[in-house]
Amino acid sequence: MNIGSLVLCVGPERWLRQEAVAELKRGCLAAGFEETDFVRFSDPKTEPQAILEAARTAPFGSPRRLILVDGLEELTSESVPWLKDLLAQPNPKSCVVLCADSSKLPRSSQIQMIFCRPLQERALEDWVVQSCRRKGKAIEGAATAELIRRLGSGLQALDLALESLVLMAGDSPAVTRSAVEMLVAPSLQQTAFEILDAAAAGRTEEALRVLKEAMALNRLGLDQFLGAVGWTLRHRMQRWPAPRLQETLEELLRTDVRIKQGHPSPEWLADRLLLKLR
Repeated sequence: MNIGSLVLCVGPERWLRQEAVAELKRGCLAAGFEETDFVRFSDPKTEPQAILEAARTAPFGSPRRLILVDGLEELTSESVPWLKDLLAQPNPKSCVVLCADSSKLPRSSQIQMIFCRPLQERALEDWVVQSCRRKGKAIEGAATAELIRRLGSGLQALDLALESLVLMAGDSPAVTRSAVEMLVAPSLQQTAFEILDAAAAGRTEEALRVLKEAMALNRLGLDQFLGAVGWTLRHRMQRWPAPRLQETLEELLRTDVRIKQGHPSPEWLADRLLLKLR
């Protein structure tokens, strides 16, 4: 891996960012000097001079000194004002890594980019298969699809679930769909999807049953459900006609306000909201 003096790990997928940093550590740091030649800053806004000094310091025993700056959500000229000085005098014996969800910095030949965006569809399925294989097991196609359906695209959650699934598989050569269904509870977001999809399809009784079961098992609080409903309406129900979507969002807001004002039967309000989704 060719490593520059300044590397940006940009994207909201934090698991990929962690993996990128781990790869950079392997490329920069020598055995026995992993702590001596590695410096991490989690509050770069208050430590600009310290970051520059760390970048200009020679490594003790490694090919490169690695400086990680990961306390930023967005990289801009204002959030990293010391970047200009760093680029003006780069140290070939150090590597400064900036991690953030997004970047508005201008492109430069002096900056190495590593994009850490959420994986989509086939790439996400391939990642699950390869991750499971690295842990020592194959995984059925149906199990992969069910795992993603339940947990979404977050790699950290998927990786943790695969650890448990591989352990529970025992002598079995592959992780099965039945194992996923038994071991992995649907995420908050997926539970909301299931409830809303059933309600929107006219399966009101099913929607009400899933909601009550999720709340009874403490998998879903009412406030969490309303938040998930709002997210789902905005991101998954764009196929609805605009007037219907607007009316439903307004009903969601009214429901939320009435619950916060101390309505004596908040569960009834949630049921009423589901009935309006038909």
